[in-house]
Amino acid sequence: MLERQLELEGGLTVCRLGALRPEGGQALECILRLEGVAPGRRLAVSVEALEGDEVVGSRVLTLPPRGGTSPEDVPLAVRLYFEGDGPRPLTVRADAHYVDQGGRCLL
Repeated sequence: MLERQLELEGGLTVCRLGALRPEGGQALECILRLEGVAPGRRLAVSVEALEGDEVVGSRVLTLPPRGGTSPEDVPLAVRLYFEGDGPRPLTVRADAHYVDQGGRCLL
């Protein structure tokens, strides 16, 4: 893992992290379809992986509003990464909610 502390001072800040050697581990790709997503609305999506009652991986995404005039299905793929190799029993859960009430901002 690489880590740098920095302070944003306005404009563009570039952070060069350096070289990173990938370690072992496992990846889980969760593919889901969000049904009937309303146009012009942002959407928050959460995917969690649990071992028993403990959350061992999570990803939260905010999807930008789509164009169009009618609800559409939106495919989504989310990857979670885990340390270690070998089998492990997981429970995966996903949830999605609209972030706003469809208001408009003229910026």
